Amino acid sequence: MEEGSNSLKRKSSEIDGDQILASVSSPTMVESNGSYELKVYEVAKNRNIIAVLGTGIDKSVITKMLIKAMGCSDTDKRLIIFLAPTVNIQCCEIRAQVNLKVEEYFGAKGVDKWTSQRWDEEVSKHDVSLVMTPQILLDALRSAFLKLEMVCLLILDECHRTTGNHPYAKLMKIFNSEEGKGVEKFAKAVKEGPIFYDPSPFRSLELKEKLETSHLKFDTSLRRLQELEKGSFLNIDNKFETYQKRLSIDYKEILHCLDNLGLICAHLAAEVCLEKISDTKEESETYKEWSMVCKEFLEDILSTIGVYLQQGDKNSVDLQQNRLSAVNSGHVSPKLKELFHLLDSFRGEKQKQCLILVERIITAEVIERFVKKEASLSYLNVLYLVGNNLSTNASAQKTQIEIPNLFHEGKVNLLFITDAVEEGFQVPNCSCMVCFDLPKTVCSYSQSQEHAKQSNSKSIMFLERGNPKQRDHLYDLMRREVPIRDPEAPNLKSCPPPVTNAHGVKEIGTMVIPDSNITVSEEAASTQTMIDPPSRNEQLPPCKKLRLDNNLLQSNAKEKVASSKSKSSSSAAGSKKRKELHGTTCANALSGTWGENIDGAIFQAYKFDFCCNISGEVYSSFSLLLESTLAEDVGNVEMDLYLVRKLVKASVSPCGQIRLSQEELVKGKYFQQFFFNGMFGKLFVGSKSQGTKREFLLQTDTSSLWHPSFMFLLLPVETKDLASSATIDWSAINSCASIVEFLKKNSLLELQVSDGNQCNTSSDQEVLLDDKMEETNLIHFANASSDKNSLEELVVIAIHTGRIYSIVEAVRDSSALSPFECDASSEYATYAEYFNKKYGIVLAHPNQPLMKLKQSHHAHNLLVDFNEEMVVKAEPKAGNVRKKKPNIHAHLPPELLARIDVPRAVLKSIYLLPSVMHRLESLMLASQLREEIDCSIDNFSISSTSILEAVTTLTCPEAFSMERLELLGDSVLKYVASCYLFLKYPDKDEGQLSRQRQSIISNSNLHRLATNRKLQGYIRNGAFEPRRWTAPGQFSLFPVPCKCGIDTREVPLDPKFFTENMTIKIGKSCDMGHRWTVSKSVSDCAEALIGAYYVSGGLTASLHMMKWLGVNVDFDPNLVVEAISRVSLRCYIPKDDELTELERKIQHEFSAKFLLKEAITHSSVHESYSYERLEFLGDSVLDFLITRHLFNTYEQTGPGEMTDLRSACVNNENFAQVAVKNNLHIHLQRCATVLENQINEYLMSFQKPDETGRSIPSIQGPKALGDVVESIAGALLIDTRLDLDQVWRVFEPLLSPLVTPDKLQLPPYRELNELCDSLGYFFREKCSNDGVKAQATIHLQLGDVLLTGDGSEQTNKLALGKAASHLLTQLEKRNISRKISIGDNQSSMDVNLACNHSDRETPTSDSIEIQSIVIPVIGPINTKKGGPRGTLHEFCKKHLWPTPTFDTSEEKSRTPFEFTDGDEKRTSFSSFTSTITLRIPNRGAVMYAGEARPDKKSSFDSAVVELLYELERRKIVTIQK
Repeated sequence: MEEGSNSLKRKSSEIDGDQILASVSSPTMVESNGSYELKVYEVAKNRNIIAVLGTGIDKSVITKMLIKAMGCSDTDKRLIIFLAPTVNIQCCEIRAQVNLKVEEYFGAKGVDKWTSQRWDEEVSKHDVSLVMTPQILLDALRSAFLKLEMVCLLILDECHRTTGNHPYAKLMKIFNSEEGKGVEKFAKAVKEGPIFYDPSPFRSLELKEKLETSHLKFDTSLRRLQELEKGSFLNIDNKFETYQKRLSIDYKEILHCLDNLGLICAHLAAEVCLEKISDTKEESETYKEWSMVCKEFLEDILSTIGVYLQQGDKNSVDLQQNRLSAVNSGHVSPKLKELFHLLDSFRGEKQKQCLILVERIITAEVIERFVKKEASLSYLNVLYLVGNNLSTNASAQKTQIEIPNLFHEGKVNLLFITDAVEEGFQVPNCSCMVCFDLPKTVCSYSQSQEHAKQSNSKSIMFLERGNPKQRDHLYDLMRREVPIRDPEAPNLKSCPPPVTNAHGVKEIGTMVIPDSNITVSEEAASTQTMIDPPSRNEQLPPCKKLRLDNNLLQSNAKEKVASSKSKSSSSAAGSKKRKELHGTTCANALSGTWGENIDGAIFQAYKFDFCCNISGEVYSSFSLLLESTLAEDVGNVEMDLYLVRKLVKASVSPCGQIRLSQEELVKGKYFQQFFFNGMFGKLFVGSKSQGTKREFLLQTDTSSLWHPSFMFLLLPVETKDLASSATIDWSAINSCASIVEFLKKNSLLELQVSDGNQCNTSSDQEVLLDDKMEETNLIHFANASSDKNSLEELVVIAIHTGRIYSIVEAVRDSSALSPFECDASSEYATYAEYFNKKYGIVLAHPNQPLMKLKQSHHAHNLLVDFNEEMVVKAEPKAGNVRKKKPNIHAHLPPELLARIDVPRAVLKSIYLLPSVMHRLESLMLASQLREEIDCSIDNFSISSTSILEAVTTLTCPEAFSMERLELLGDSVLKYVASCYLFLKYPDKDEGQLSRQRQSIISNSNLHRLATNRKLQGYIRNGAFEPRRWTAPGQFSLFPVPCKCGIDTREVPLDPKFFTENMTIKIGKSCDMGHRWTVSKSVSDCAEALIGAYYVSGGLTASLHMMKWLGVNVDFDPNLVVEAISRVSLRCYIPKDDELTELERKIQHEFSAKFLLKEAITHSSVHESYSYERLEFLGDSVLDFLITRHLFNTYEQTGPGEMTDLRSACVNNENFAQVAVKNNLHIHLQRCATVLENQINEYLMSFQKPDETGRSIPSIQGPKALGDVVESIAGALLIDTRLDLDQVWRVFEPLLSPLVTPDKLQLPPYRELNELCDSLGYFFREKCSNDGVKAQATIHLQLGDVLLTGDGSEQTNKLALGKAASHLLTQLEKRNISRKISIGDNQSSMDVNLACNHSDRETPTSDSIEIQSIVIPVIGPINTKKGGPRGTLHEFCKKHLWPTPTFDTSEEKSRTPFEFTDGDEKRTSFSSFTSTITLRIPNRGAVMYAGEARPDKKSSFDSAVVELLYELERRKIVTIQK
């Protein structure tokens, strides 16, 4: 029991514990009859008291004595309020005992809808004793219907309930607030919560009818003018829509102001709109007439509203003197009056700066004008911001920078913003955040609350009294709110927010929607924090008024400085938007110091064997010589190499140690340099065209090509060797050394036109040979002679170019005197003339047959099966058969070739080595990272292949990537972090735990931890570029010099190396290894590694990985025991087997029954516990278990489909359906009318079961239903002592059937988008939202038929989904769907395009008629590469034309083609010609061929340009010049 005086009140903490056992002046328990009641009565008359009444003590005696005493006192406080959970019984007892007017109040009596006037009547009628439920009093206090200063005695029955979120606890916090010593003036009463305003008493139906009539009249006038001018201009219809839309918008804006702000503001709104239309300048007389119609409409509106305003008083009213009359007459709305009442309370205080959220721009504009005209509001200085009209004007940008400082410095004290500028907008030193209009979306609501938190200000929301629609909307926003948190921010103690209202009552407690049965924040599990009140010594300084029509993005000075740095990035670490420059870690195993050893060196040998799937294809084995020993799973590995039309399997195996002498080292280096430069680089460096001397590479100093960090040898192995040994093939190496010495003396380095002397291409003996010798079977090469019949597959090198070839055959009936065959030129008559004029070579043996040569290839990426991708891409087109490209051979005279006694199998193997070494190097890095992590756990091992998968991104074209492991690792990390926090902090609520978990698992934190461990250097995010791969000693043909300005391979984490530039090439590294990486890839890599370690070693291994990374989530197993012990000690007595039935359904008997009780208790029950903490835990448990199940079950499923599967299985809606399907919802303990109604509505929405036996609801389920499934999972996890397998055994049947890949249904809009992409069709969408319902329409041009899908739902997203669903249904009738291959249905689709028209399809004739009138405009054409294709793509997208298709033919030549592109000339050995096919709705298909171009994409552009000009000639389009 408590007396109204609070001079001796206690602290809130003293009454907020789990048990209240003593009073302020604790009386001794006396067992004599009546003595204890008398003592309690005597103490209670003088001070507040909590009485502990034992069995047999009659509380009604104490109540009777106190009521009589207080009822007879002379105090001004008249009310005696008795609070009790059961009102009827207590009211009857009090009436029987005292002779006072007593009345009872409870929710069923309709108290929720009472107004202030009704409460005043009740208090005057029953002037002494009121009996009510605690929630009724709480609501009445918050709405200022009752005041604590009116109460002389407050009695709380069953006060032991004063814990947690119970209304008793909230009442006591109000009572015990240091600020709550009675109701002070409103200026000091501003706290968080709602301000209630009454509905407008002014009835404006007649005025609205007049305004509507005026709108219809002028809209008709506008249409009539449009009909007269139809067809006069190209874009006249678009212009008409603009003016018609403007007329409609102005009309709606004026109505909005009339309803929400009153007559004066409606009049001001018309003035604002008139000024805007007056500023519009039109050159055309027609458009001027249309503009004049809009002006006349607004002038008519002004005149109509003016009639309802007193003459001379249209724009001003003295709010100080005539506030009530202004509201009654409709001049000012009650809502606007309450806003000015709030602002008036700040008068005279320093820097009471308000940020006010409004729904529409017009609201801010008219209030600004109102404030300017109203003398009593002159202390207000208004600025309003809108976000849709960004200005590029320099002065506007300057103003944008100055505005935040003006508000920050207090020169502006009233700042209006709209939803458009909320996100990213921050205002420091803001005293009050006012939602004048209710936020429309959850995002907007969350942002408004975030503003208040960031600026340490109060949050106030305007609500219309007695408006259930507003109440439900706000309730829904709070229920669905996703708090926006800074993961680095400290955890603040969660407590209920303060509340304010329009009548001057300042309160502290959870904000309540006017319903005695449920609080909003209880349902929404609000995580708002207590905010300190502002200083009372605040003043509003006079200042100038500012206005800005541009979006203000940032307001603080630090960000202004940061914006001056052009290279800095504002996006967060770990985000997709931010790109970062990182280095590449070197593989330590490839380093060596043996290059300086003069006594030779000892190597670890690893043999490469190659086996082709085509019999007869022979490849030579090679040996990799390293100083380091490779890990077992790196030195023993197999890989598939995909060549054109064949597959080669490469295997690596260790072969022990091998020692090479100094001489052998030199020969080995010669071999490696000669062949890798001859095949992939160049043996002759320098040229006269470059101004450098032409030299044989091995005659120069090549020491710079051998670096200790990349030092190894790749040497051929004798073919007769066993698999376990690797004997170096010294015969091949010696032959190579001989040819090197020959080229040092005999290579044609000085190529010039001769004066007729013979070219020194052979030995003296060969030069003297006569024609008789040439008629023998000998072929004279530059360094030797060979039998004509043993030339096949002989390896040779052209001594004038340094290119390596293998001989196919000697061409019969040919010689250097044969006609020179080349389509590109007829300049040379014979081959001899060609070499003489081109290279200055005079052949000594021109009668020898020409050699047909197969040239060595540049290196290619053989690790990916590009052949399969080509076949897949070709399948959709009927009759598209992959053409076999003819081999291009060279023809050279033998005397320009030097023979190399090396098998051709060696050349074939060297071609494979770049791909093999790239994969091997990647595995070495993975093994190196594994050694750094060093997970020393018994019976644990993780393969380097798994590590490699975890560090490989999707941008790396491999058959594997980190995506699947990242998905699993994300779930593992979330689960471990949730368990750790749940057990470590048993006293923290769900909101605090969520904030801490987010700070652990957030991408920004993972990015920080990963970069601390230098993980970014191991990430593989770029395609393997074989032509840039170089072996030690190889000269690079394609260098990429570093332009980063960094001398080391590692890049520091500096903002100057961050960017948001979308054109940055990801993964392409310079020669220093620096490459751009998406910031999120670093975070994803950390999660993927956690997933990889979990797959290999379970939770123990993944915990080690987290610990190495720096995620400190180790928890003591004893914490689980302590958690179970705590719940076991909770006092709980089951009622009538209330849990037995639930245990039977889930087939698990809980050892700690209270866990299950807590898991099914909603916060609205007002107990000291609820399911929220367990739901926090269960959410992560189910997410992890389902993800693990999908990962293990669908091993071949791609990462994208895995993500879709998890999204379909792990979501609140799916869990809500699980709750209903298993009848778990009936066990949810709740005490919330709104929630009850939502559950009933959801249950009724379930349709009849489909063919699978599953019922799908038509609406989204209440969040509480999904939450209770998660909380039961959390309870089960604790009860089983974290036995995940046991939890899955219980939940797998409950969740069944889980979605499978073949049953996976994408969201309709996404499915339509993907389907149209695959078909090459575009669709157009249109959305509108009147605040109640969203309407969406999607148009899809399918051939000659225009399909239309409509949807109507609560949000634009849902409406678009429904419209897309309707379109998908129409497509399925034509056998077009995502699950049916496009190629198989191409013909049927073409057949069905123009048949089966539904009522939502536009017939062909209509479209033709429209097109005959209006010729669409395209362009201007962008002439840059890719520009024409982009222009056509945008045009097709706009007009819903299908995507064009291209067919390309390629022609190759030994001599280069010359191409002219504008003023530039290009040469290429390939020529591409493309034909484009464009299907135009109602006009059939148009095909056109472009000009020949040096590359395929340029040929596409040429075809597009030719097609567009052809369409213009046919008058199908008009090209804008």
